[in-house]
Amino acid sequence: MIRLRPWKGSKTHYEVDITLVAPSGQRRRWRVKAPVSGRHNAERWAKAREQDLLAQLLAPPPPPEVQPPPTLREFAVTFMEACRADRLGKNTLRNYDVHLRVHILPVVGDRRLDELGERDLVELKTRLLERARSTAAEVLKTLKAILGRAIRLGVLERMPVPIEIPRRIRKEPIAYTPEEVELLLGAAANDPQLLAAVLLGLDGGLRRGEILALRWEDVDFNRATLTVRTTLVGDDLGETTKGHADGVVGVTARLAAALQRLGTRSARGFVLADTDGSHWDERIFTRRLRQLVRAAEIRWLGSHVLRRTCATRIAEAGGGVAAIAAHLRHAGLQMA
Repeated sequence: MIRLRPWKGSKTHYEVDITLVAPSGQRRRWRVKAPVSGRHNAERWAKAREQDLLAQLLAPPPPPEVQPPPTLREFAVTFMEACRADRLGKNTLRNYDVHLRVHILPVVGDRRLDELGERDLVELKTRLLERARSTAAEVLKTLKAILGRAIRLGVLERMPVPIEIPRRIRKEPIAYTPEEVELLLGAAANDPQLLAAVLLGLDGGLRRGEILALRWEDVDFNRATLTVRTTLVGDDLGETTKGHADGVVGVTARLAAALQRLGTRSARGFVLADTDGSHWDERIFTRRLRQLVRAAEIRWLGSHVLRRTCATRIAEAGGGVAAIAAHLRHAGLQMA
């Protein structure tokens, strides 16, 4: 609606009063002095102005400003927070952190997520040529997990570049021979702590972190069992084991005898502790085991070989895949 009024008593200039009602019911009003003289000219100018204002009123709102995706370095913080919120295992979190800091961020950290391309992958893979094939595969899996999380959070619409994970090279299982096992146990015979640690891996099939986290309250000599509840990751005692569930393991006669020789030393009740009561950590365990292997004059194959040897002994004794998976507490038969 348009109304004209004389401008402050003038006979040649007019005030234009325009009122519009939006489809939503909202009323808009403009009052302004017409830039032309004469009632006819002012009325014609007011109608043109009304059409312009009406077009502005009916125009759709401008689309919201779209923020560009963050750089990989910026999103890495969000990614790690999301992983912690999902309560991923401490080992998984630590691996993600190492992959990001050591391998991914130095190469493509300042690249925006949607700008990652084949050249960036080639540069990252070239840097990983000095690493083992398995390490390269795990680093690329981490990068793929980051981009996948960005899509689920709505930061990306699609994967910016396809990431192919190199297939692992299948190797023969590594385990100590029966002769090497006897040499290892013979070298540990005079060290009750080492003997118990070795047998927890060879007979119990425990992982290194599970051996270090074992407490006396988890050992039941009457039933000849022990319960695996927690694991040690770095310097932190994890809340659960790798399978996120307690597991009951049978105790052999020689393992029970080795444990009974120890007695309670640690104030916190850990099975593996020095004479002063201090608890073993991963560094102490690895150093002591290396010294034992050197004294036994056998191959150093790492600490996980004790668990692999346990599985091999079960298989050689006639146990099938199901028996191995049950004793080693695997989530499925594939790993066994």
